[in-house]
Amino acid sequence: RFDRFAIDLATGAKPEGDAAFSPEEILGLKLFIGKANCVTCHNGPRLTDNAFHNTGVPPVDGLPPDRGRVDAVAQVEADPFNCLGKFRDGDESACRELRFMVKDGPQITHAYKTPSLRGAADRPPYMHAGQFSTLDEVVAHYSKAPPGVEGVSEVHPLDLSDRERAALVAFLKTLSD
Repeated sequence: RFDRFAIDLATGAKPEGDAAFSPEEILGLKLFIGKANCVTCHNGPRLTDNAFHNTGVPPVDGLPPDRGRVDAVAQVEADPFNCLGKFRDGDESACRELRFMVKDGPQITHAYKTPSLRGAADRPPYMHAGQFSTLDEVVAHYSKAPPGVEGVSEVHPLDLSDRERAALVAFLKTLSD
């Protein structure tokens, strides 16, 4: 529905039928690009910046510790098939991302890649290890923004009202219709 709504707006047509958003969904869209500022990380056609962020998501009891990007960097660097590896198939001068990636520090501890929000309502549970069962739980997490377990959380409390949280969830569901 979001795409039909956006196309109608871009072409000057009034969204009607399934393309029309309810007042609650419109409020959610306004929050997404405004007060909640979700669009900072969830942008572009796929609604992701493809970057890594620590958002203060709690660990899951019973799972081994997962330090996010910190552990992934070590795996990428050790891969003999990476663009700097022994078995590379290209010129290492084209390997800027690997040569200049941040390799340590609090900014990558517990940082996980921003997921696309396309179809999010159809893909529970949420977060990197399924910490949240519903979109409402995800929005509640960002509304409170607890400090990160380790590293530095990049999120700040959104302090959304119950009405605003429900509206943001309603908007997120339009990305799956």
